[in-house]
Amino acid sequence: MFDDVRDRLLDRLIEALAAQVDIADSRALAPEAAAALAELSRAETRLIFGAAGHRVHYEGAEPIARLIKLLSDVQRSAADPDAGLRAGDEVHLAQELLPMEARTSVSWWDEVSYVVRYVGDDQTGDVQAELTMEYAIETVPVAALRQRPAES
Repeated sequence: MFDDVRDRLLDRLIEALAAQVDIADSRALAPEAAAALAELSRAETRLIFGAAGHRVHYEGAEPIARLIKLLSDVQRSAADPDAGLRAGDEVHLAQELLPMEARTSVSWWDEVSYVVRYVGDDQTGDVQAELTMEYAIETVPVAALRQRPAES
């Protein structure tokens, strides 16, 4: 029962924050909100991006998709600019560098873009695929992540 209440409350808070951003003239997070969300733990990151991603994946909730983008921007700006990989980076998975059980034989899956949601001190990163493809967050070795080339 507690998990159901927690999940419903999280959904409501995400909806409320997305609605607030949606009606703001700047369509940006308030500086205080950005500061509060800048340094989420791995568990907090997985929870909020997983729940928000679920809503976008299944419902196409555009205000929540914008909120996810804003949260990514906040994470990216809070990360060390000298880090090789930062939260908010867009990456591809190098299948040959993934553990055997995490590899896929589906050829087009190599072209899927991911967004880094969290970079751990343990040389792993949490990534989330394009939300039209999937919303789940996976933990993979940082060595298996390749920066997505900048679009020209």
